[in-house]
Order: sequence, then C-alpha cells, then structure tokens
Amino acid sequence: MAQIQEEQLFVEHLRARGLRVTPERRALLREIFAQHRHIDAEEILAAVRASGHAISRATVYRNLELLVEAGLVSRVRAGARTVYEHLHPGFRHDHVACRDCGRLVEFVSPAISALLGEICRAHDFVADGNELQVVGRCRSCAERSSQREAAHA
Repeated sequence: MAQIQEEQLFVEHLRARGLRVTPERRALLREIFAQHRHIDAEEILAAVRASGHAISRATVYRNLELLVEAGLVSRVRAGARTVYEHLHPGFRHDHVACRDCGRLVEFVSPAISALLGEICRAHDFVADGNELQVVGRCRSCAERSSQREAAHA
C-alpha cells in the first residue's frame, strides 16, 4: 500500500498542476505501491479495475506519466515491454535486462555508486539521481541464440 508520504507528494504534485485528486488516481497510486515487482500499464489497469474503480487505459497512461514526473515511479524498458516500479527514497538500484525475453533483474552495486560519485566529483557535478540499465541476453536466451546460429552455420 502507498505510504501516506508518497500519497501526499502525489496530491501536491497534482494540485501544483491544477489537476483534480480523484479516487481513481489514488487507487492507481496505491496499486503500484502494493506491488513488489515491475508492473506494466495493462496489469495496473486490470488491478485498479478489479478494486472496483472505473478507469480507462488512457487515464492509466496519463497518470503513470504524472507519477514519473513526481519522482514516485520510474519507467523501465524490459525487452519490448515498458514496466513501472515504485521508488524508495534513499534506495537506488540498477537493472540488467534481457532484450529477447524481457527478463529484468535489479541489482545494487556499491562499486557503481562509488564510481558515479567519483565521476561527479571529477567533473564538478551534483547528481540528482541516475538510471543504469545493462541490456543484453540472459543465459537461457543467449544459449538459444547460440544453438540457432550453430544450426544455421
């Protein structure tokens, strides 16, 4: 469930843009924060509808953009899919993504964090955040690809 703090931040973000705070917007936020995985817009749409809210696909997409703008949700490409995840203030992670099957794995690397800090210091830069995604093939897809290539050689 969405924390009160995140819901308040979203409400403030909406009001600053002159947008209404609707039950559907609150339900969408709560549904995303109830998930502990990457979730796509269609899954969010189905979950919000299942909770009893009449919401359109366009409303889901528009509000996902608002949540990204507010810094509460991030958008991640996973193969051909776009998925969303709620953000945790002060906790950063990166991703490896399989371009074939869309498998997405989160990882935390203190070495990468240290390197980014070093790069920022070297260039007199203050970072607000970063997004790192390594794209390639998972072991299963890489093996299948190698087998197909061997069969055609």
